[in-house]
Amino acid sequence: MRPMGYISQIVHGVESAGDRDVIVDGPHRITGEQLLRRCSVLSRTLADQGLQTGDTVAYLHGNTIDAVVARLAVQALGACYVGLRPFFSTAEKLKFLVEGRPALFLFDPDQCDEAISLSAQAGISRAFSIGVADFGENLLEIAAQKPDVPMECVHRDDALSMVTFSSGSTGEPKGIAHTFASSAGFLDNARHMYGPGPWRFLVAIPLSDLGGEIVQWTLAVGGTVVLLDDFRADEVARTLGSEHITHFFGSPSMVHALVHEQGLRNADLSDLRLVAYGGAPSSPSRTADAVSALGPVLMHNYGMQEAGFISYLSQSDHIRAGRYLLNSVGRPLPDVEIAVRDPEGVELPPGSIGEVCVRSTTLMAGYWQRPDLTAEVLREGWFLTGDLGRVDDEGYLYLVDRVKDIIIVDAYNVYPQQVEQVLTAHPGVAQAVVVGLPDSDTGESVYAAVVPSTEVPADRTVAFSAELAAAVRETLGTVHEPTRIDLLASMPLTPRGKPDKTAIRGQAVDRAGSPHI
Repeated sequence: MRPMGYISQIVHGVESAGDRDVIVDGPHRITGEQLLRRCSVLSRTLADQGLQTGDTVAYLHGNTIDAVVARLAVQALGACYVGLRPFFSTAEKLKFLVEGRPALFLFDPDQCDEAISLSAQAGISRAFSIGVADFGENLLEIAAQKPDVPMECVHRDDALSMVTFSSGSTGEPKGIAHTFASSAGFLDNARHMYGPGPWRFLVAIPLSDLGGEIVQWTLAVGGTVVLLDDFRADEVARTLGSEHITHFFGSPSMVHALVHEQGLRNADLSDLRLVAYGGAPSSPSRTADAVSALGPVLMHNYGMQEAGFISYLSQSDHIRAGRYLLNSVGRPLPDVEIAVRDPEGVELPPGSIGEVCVRSTTLMAGYWQRPDLTAEVLREGWFLTGDLGRVDDEGYLYLVDRVKDIIIVDAYNVYPQQVEQVLTAHPGVAQAVVVGLPDSDTGESVYAAVVPSTEVPADRTVAFSAELAAAVRETLGTVHEPTRIDLLASMPLTPRGKPDKTAIRGQAVDRAGSPHI
């Protein structure tokens, strides 16, 4: 029997829901039957506009039911969805449109002004709005003229299913292309980690990012998606209880904000089975606080857009004796192979630090329009993550740092994440990010940006910073000791919730004349 394709699995899951709600967006709700009907008609409409298998569709949208429908309708034809993230600059979106040359350009009505600008600059002659707008052709109005037809899905594993984009936290965002086969692998891994359906998943991250995949996985297991425009801790806390949420995903900073949200104390979390977090390092002390507040529902997902999910630290791992395991990103998923290699590509034994390399069914097809960059990271079926790590005797993976983030002080390697772990272990530290700054004497110096857990009085800042520096010196040695520590009210973050190291370095340079240790 031929295996069911990725989109067919989603359709099958939605069919199983029948007249039950499958998407909730504030006061708006849509059943499984309604979703399939709208997807089918819109897919046929797109085909009538000339969209074919293998074509690319760029879509500028937010977190709406229409966005879920349009993406599924595009992919049902075997076409490639490219989500233009609202938080990217217009210049970045324009670059993607010009280089990608999409067959169709879609936009949500509330993105109309930017759609007009992008269309003019990219030379797009036809643009389609998903609803009433002052520009373009209303695709929903065209679709309303079509008769209801059964949902049909093109099954071609090797065709591109989507292009996502890197966060750009350390450089220019890159387009990351995945096939329908690798998308099916994502779904398999999500089922393995998140458990049997149906799930009731709260999605408060962009649908043009991982949120879009989470929606499709939830539909595939016959579940219900509850959409929020973005993450606000008070709204998430209320929705967890009022919508009987079973699953939630956020960055470590989101989970931290949620745990300290006053409204969480009054929320009914009896249905909550899983709070997954990932996308950025999480300090063990913060994770332990989250376990104390939420119970045994925490799961750490380690992955990359280029490789999909790589490993996970399970709920039971989070409550094992000893906090040290919270430094780990868990064990590899069943179909994932991990090798830790030295700079020459030689595999290293357990306990040795090297670059984490991955082989799995969920690797990207390549960087969109960038074969040169693809060749740098995809070699003989393995993806070079750029992460430095080690594997212990039990198979748990520990990340040390990024290859490019190593700070070289007087020819000695300093791993910023190790320094961050010492700093965040201090009860007075809520968050810490360590980067290297140019130094005329040692080549580079260690710089730490620290957000205190409570406000530090002005007359205590120097002593507090010296205390933190001493903790690093005593734990890791003098070469790791920050030569400068700045206390910040908040950490600069990218829209995906990751520390923005480019901004942190820039601010450090701007503050070079201010008091520090």
